[in-house]
Amino acid sequence: MRSFISQANAAGIKAIVKQQFELAMQILATGLVPIVEPEVDIHCPEKAKAETLLKTAILEELNKLAPDQLVMLKITLPEEDGFYADCVSHPNVLKVVALSGGYSLKEGNERLRRNHGVVASFSRALLGGLLLQQTDEEYNAVLDATIQSIYEASNT
Repeated sequence: MRSFISQANAAGIKAIVKQQFELAMQILATGLVPIVEPEVDIHCPEKAKAETLLKTAILEELNKLAPDQLVMLKITLPEEDGFYADCVSHPNVLKVVALSGGYSLKEGNERLRRNHGVVASFSRALLGGLLLQQTDEEYNAVLDATIQSIYEASNT
């Protein structure tokens, strides 16, 4: 379940987080673990403010969950190091994963290393170095190196 945040709009962010958790409750009712994914655009003019509004809304919804209701959070790598630590340690959060959000592999890995307890869920950054013109050997070598670098950045 992905929502895209392009502005630091308090009412809009609160509404999408509420909607995400309403859907999460439906998923939880089936015995599955929902992935709540409110992505903040890396080009948002007030990205840090949007992240603050988002974290507040997420924690508000997390605190409404019963002890046995676990969710995963998939977030954009934040401007402030360790910003989602409250979410990482929240008893209703199984795992916090970060999407690359359009950051380069290098930038994504650097930001990920500074956010302990958050692991990568990169797709754009994972595929960024792969080219149609590469031989199988080159392709596999680039992919292996990329996976290793993301793994190491996640291992904090």
